[in-house]
Amino acid sequence: MIQNDSTEVERIRYARVYILEMIRAYVMPDLLRNLIHLRWLLKLVDFRAAGKFS
Repeated sequence: MIQNDSTEVERIRYARVYILEMIRAYVMPDLLRNLIHLRWLLKLVDFRAAGKFS
């Protein structure tokens, strides 16, 4: 869990891991969790730009 005294870099890294976990759980529909549609990966090339999609 992220701490209150963490740096901005640590918070960004934590957020990226959280986002990737959500993608793994909800976007990847196959049972092996090893396939994902290319359209989702292309949107995540730049995490800062990905924030504009929601």
